[in-house]
Amino acid sequence: MRATRRKLLSLLLLLVAAITLVAVACGDDEEGEEPTATVEGEEPTATAEEAGDLSDIPEDTTGITDTEIVLGTHLPLSGIAAIYGNAIAPSLQAYFSYINDTEGGVNGRKITLIVEDDGYEPPQANQVVRKLVEQDGVFAIVSGLGTATHGAVFEYLVENKIPDLFVSTGATKFTEPVTRTAFGYNPNYIQEGTAIGTYIAENFPDAKVGMLIQNDDFGTDGEKGVRVGIEGSNVEIISVVTYEATQTDMTAQVQRLQNDGATLVVGYVLPRQAGSLVSVARATLSWDVPIMVTGVVADELTIALAGPDNAEGVITAAYIRPLATEGDAAIEKHKEIMAQYAPDVPPSNVSLYAQSLAELTVEVLKQAGPDLNRRSIIEAAESIRGFLCSVCIAPSNMSPTDHRPIEAFRLAKVEGGVWVPFGEVISYESTED
Repeated sequence: MRATRRKLLSLLLLLVAAITLVAVACGDDEEGEEPTATVEGEEPTATAEEAGDLSDIPEDTTGITDTEIVLGTHLPLSGIAAIYGNAIAPSLQAYFSYINDTEGGVNGRKITLIVEDDGYEPPQANQVVRKLVEQDGVFAIVSGLGTATHGAVFEYLVENKIPDLFVSTGATKFTEPVTRTAFGYNPNYIQEGTAIGTYIAENFPDAKVGMLIQNDDFGTDGEKGVRVGIEGSNVEIISVVTYEATQTDMTAQVQRLQNDGATLVVGYVLPRQAGSLVSVARATLSWDVPIMVTGVVADELTIALAGPDNAEGVITAAYIRPLATEGDAAIEKHKEIMAQYAPDVPPSNVSLYAQSLAELTVEVLKQAGPDLNRRSIIEAAESIRGFLCSVCIAPSNMSPTDHRPIEAFRLAKVEGGVWVPFGEVISYESTED
């Protein structure tokens, strides 16, 4: 089956590349395990030579002193997605504080992170990011969260040649085509959707899929991927229902999916909407339909919002080893860091996500060396090969033509109220050594 899967995904991902050019939106592995189900990645958007050198990016040291590196981020500390921001922000701060205390920072400079609240509103994101750049003088933006919110500031950062490191979204518009100053983080939603679609085709060969998607590039990228994954099978998507990011009650949407005759539901949704999707299906409608969701909601929050009994059996794609992994030294270390530096924030899969991103940020800063500037940080990021964060399931790789550090994940299922990984690690790695 592995060979069949590999062949199928290789063919399907060629279709992904074509679609993308037209449309601009953890578990019991041993540490250091390499992916086992590698699939051919998309054709690169340009060769290294075509990508050109970095001479147009100034060797700007704004935000850098002999003793400090000032980074900035925009996160939803209020509003509909605050459930993310209020976990990610202190977790990023915790890991940077840990590095400052245990290693003296990076190359003799301590990391300062300025966090601004964007309320998950694009106009507010635009306002706070301009403040970070023009008033606070940050060196780089890191972990800006949200497809729509970061979309509101993306061009501004590009035009001003501000390093835009590890955007907290898998929307393809931030990495395809490559913009030299911008780097994604979450797995590409089209790749993830392709894997979900392939799993459906292999395990539910006659499924009539209903999709609940957020009405932006987050949702539409996921839908594109699922359509690629089911291509050539008997599976069909019979209903696509959207919601606006400000909506939290999915009752009407789930009822429509049921009325349309869906026999399997896929959600490209945020935690509150995922919780509503599952609880409405199970508790309100007594609908025992298989449910698959994006890895964006592969956390304890979703299970709590849905109710553990309701969430049992829900499937997702995860790229971080789950917090529930027993006997994992790196996860125990994460808990220690959180207890010391963010004692009011309970460790979760979201806090693990934040630490994984912070670890990659620290590694890139180290690779840039003591002569740190905005050009050298881009060169360092593009040189990352085989970096395995302490809680990740597969190494990160980047190049001048590939700004997607995470291109591997593993399916996981809710069992006994926690996410439990299963199957092979699926890789779409496209960086060549």
